[in-house]
Amino acid sequence: MAIAAAQNLSESRFRALAAQIFQRVLTAFDPVDPDVAEAEESLGTLTIRLADGSRWILSVQPPARQIWLAVASLGRAYHFDFNPADESWRDSKDPQSELLAKLSALLREVAGVDIRF
Repeated sequence: MAIAAAQNLSESRFRALAAQIFQRVLTAFDPVDPDVAEAEESLGTLTIRLADGSRWILSVQPPARQIWLAVASLGRAYHFDFNPADESWRDSKDPQSELLAKLSALLREVAGVDIRF
């Protein structure tokens, strides 16, 4: 999809864009009861912990200029490329799927957590 465009991102621009997404996720979790779900960032990785003990991981992949979402409890991993046309992160296998929308839908479906970004 946006692989060519994403590869043209400088590493500093890529990291700044990824940091913006991470901040949006962290902010969205602020009002959520931590016994239900919580998010924290450490060393370029954002971990979402759910009440059932599962952990979902958002991580930056600088060489590929991607953000990855790993949902081990579902056996799924998603890779998102930056799309400069609309300033969004799009699933590399499903360009209609945007990172925050996918994360929100999965949280609602799997954990019953309603997060708005």
